[in-house]
Parts: sequence; C-alpha cells; structure tokens
Amino acid sequence: MSAHTDLQRNSPDEGKRMEDKVMKRRTIDIAFSVGGALFSVLLLILGLVLKDQADFAETYVHDQLAEQQITFTAAERLGTAEELRADLLEKLGSEEAVDAFIEDKGITAEAETACLVDNAGKQMLTGAQAECYAEKYIRLHALESSIVTGTGLQIADPANPGEMIDVDGRSYTYATIGAVVTAARNAVTAAKEAGADEEEVAELQAQADGLQRLRTDTLLRADTLRGLLLTSYGFSIFGEKADLAATVCYLAAALLFLLSLLGFLHAAFSKHAKDVVLAVEHPKE
Repeated sequence: MSAHTDLQRNSPDEGKRMEDKVMKRRTIDIAFSVGGALFSVLLLILGLVLKDQADFAETYVHDQLAEQQITFTAAERLGTAEELRADLLEKLGSEEAVDAFIEDKGITAEAETACLVDNAGKQMLTGAQAECYAEKYIRLHALESSIVTGTGLQIADPANPGEMIDVDGRSYTYATIGAVVTAARNAVTAAKEAGADEEEVAELQAQADGLQRLRTDTLLRADTLRGLLLTSYGFSIFGEKADLAATVCYLAAALLFLLSLLGFLHAAFSKHAKDVVLAVEHPKE
C-alpha cells in the first residue's frame, strides 16, 4: 500500500503529527528544479568566461602575427618537387641519398603542400597559418640549408660518442651544428700548429667561418622564428579548446534550464503533485 493510504488509516491526531513528517512529489520537483536552474546559471557563467578567453586568444594571436607582416609565397613561386630534388641532389650526390633524406625528414615540395597552396599570397594572421609556415616552409628551407658538404670533417656520433661519423651529407639544427663548428675550428688550429701554408689555413678558416654563419645567421633565426610561430599556434589551440568548452557549457546550461522549467510546470500542474513519496513515522511517546 502507499504511504498516503497508510496515513489515512491513522488517527486524526497521529495524521496531523505525520503530516509534518512527509515529503510530497511537488517538494521534490521544486527542489530539483531550483538546483538545476542554479547549476544552469553557473554553467552559463562558466561558458561566458571560457568564451571571453577564447576571444582573447584569437585576437591576441591575430594582432601579434599581423605585426610581423609575414606573407606566404605566391602560388606561381612555390618550389616544385623537381626543384627540391635538384637542390638536394646537388648537396647529397645521389638519388638514393635524396630519397632517403626526403623519407627520413618527411618533407614535401612547396607546390605539393596543401596548406602552402591554400594560403599562397595571403598574410599570416591565424594560428593554423603560423603552424603551416613554421612546419612546411621554414623547416623545409632550414633542412635544405643546413646540409653540410665538402668539409671532410668528422665528429663524435651523438648516439654513440665512442665512434666518429662524417659531417658531410647531413642536416643540422642550431644545437647540433655546434659540434661541427668546433671541429672546423679545431682543424684550423691543427693546421697552424702543423705549419701548414697560409692558403690552406685561410681555406680552413673560411670553412669554419661559413659554418658559424650557417649556425647563427640561418639556423638560429630559423629555429627561433619557427619556435615563436609554433608557440602562437599552440596558444590559438588553447583558444579553440576554450571556445569548444564554452559551447558545451551553453548547451548544458540550456538543457538544464529547460528541464528545470519542466520541473516547475510539473510541480504546479501535475495531478500527482500532492502524492506523498516519503513518510517518516515516529513511535508515540
């Protein structure tokens, strides 16, 4: 039997006493509806905060990139696959070495890179464009430029310091080419100590100076700009995630508010609103 029926069977005094000890369906509806409404407001506020942060990230990245005034290469000037292979072949010396280099570094020609083609001639203003320029343009040219040839130098193998490897035919970053520059300078010192003629010493010195310029003028600038652009890209991603989270908060807030409204309507108009759903009976004193 229902709790309501049990109450009706009690004495009038006990029924009156029990009336203060029951919970009706309407009370539960109102309680849950108020809680849902309050939580929907909190979700709405959270969504507004996240949206504000997303807008800030988008605006900040746009303004910072706009100040750099970087424009993508026009479509007609993008390097082709044939030009890329020709440049690499000149430095690496064989088709096999070119194929291995391209596969190892995961590079493609400018004209065959979708994002470079899509943004050709456009000014860089978004995080996605910054990521494309850093990874597909700067990295490509840095890898090409950093291939060392014709030095005859050797350095310790970074993976196995006990062994020596040839410097030539490899590409380097600003950090890794330091050992090559040191080896070139040591070669100059060794030539002087061995009494080599001035022409040989001058040639070795020019080689060392060229490697140092490659390190500071090319690789340092390339790695720095690439890192800054990728940082902008990462910042823009945080903004996109915040925007997505704000949308989820808006939808959840709307759903909760709708359910709360339905709860209030149910409490007001349902024929079961006065049904007793919980009753606590205490023994008589």
